[in-house]
Amino acid sequence: MIKKSTRLLVLLAVMLTVLTVVALVLFAAGIPENNTEDQENQKIPENNRTNVTISPEEAQEIAAKFVKETGAQVGTPQLSEIEGQLVYTVPVVSNGTSIGEITISAITGKNMGGAGGVL
Repeated sequence: MIKKSTRLLVLLAVMLTVLTVVALVLFAAGIPENNTEDQENQKIPENNRTNVTISPEEAQEIAAKFVKETGAQVGTPQLSEIEGQLVYTVPVVSNGTSIGEITISAITGKNMGGAGGVL
């Protein structure tokens, strides 16, 4: 009788240990959270936007001049700040798939590089 209860307790302890390990692994892996806070941190302050002299359409036209891939087109520019500089990141798309991006200065319109662009 004692052997059965001991086995049962050992089995229960093993099951609890396995559940604890699984829970710790899931916690360590980091379940995706709502990333609106990250998006808020990436927003450009309104006072920095006043420095922008190049429109998204102009950035798109400039970037199109640097596309090397035959049949590829430029996508919709995204305004962001990289290392303190306001830039448009313009995706380069071929057959609906992103194949690179070109970074255009939002102040000067200069090609800042990136995959798909030339300096």
